[in-house]
Amino acid sequence: MLNQFSDSELSAYLEEDLEAVRASKLEEALGQDTDLQERLHRIRQQLAVGEHSLGAIWRQHNLGCPSRKTLGAYLLGILPNDQSLFIKAHLEIRGCLTCQANLEDLKEQQTKNQEELTARTTRYYKSSIGQFSQYRKDH
Repeated sequence: MLNQFSDSELSAYLEEDLEAVRASKLEEALGQDTDLQERLHRIRQQLAVGEHSLGAIWRQHNLGCPSRKTLGAYLLGILPNDQSLFIKAHLEIRGCLTCQANLEDLKEQQTKNQEELTARTTRYYKSSIGQFSQYRKDH
C-alpha cells in the first residue's frame, strides 16, 4: 500500500486541500497501514519545520492558482482554449479546493446579479405599461 498515496496527496491532506473522496480513502487506509502513518508523520514534521522545496512554496502560497478575475473569465467562457484547459485541469484533476470555492462564489454572484437584473427589468417594464400609448396620444 506504500504507493497508494503520493507525498503531495499526504501534504494536501494535512493542509486540508485534498479532495473529499480521496481524503476519505486516505483516512480509511491510515487506519490499516502503519507505513502510511509513518509517511504522514514524516510529512507533518517537514511542514512543521517549514519545508522549503519549490513545490511546498507553490502549494503554500497558491502560486499555481488562477486569479479570481481569471476564474470569472473562465466562468464566462471568454478565455483562450489553452487557459480554459489549464483551469479545468486545475479544478477537476488537481481538485484545488480554494479555486473550487472561488468559482462557486462567482457562480452564486452571477446568479444573484442575473436575478437582480431580471427583477429590475420587470419593474421598469411594469412601471412603463401604458406610458407609451399615452405619449402617442399626446403627440
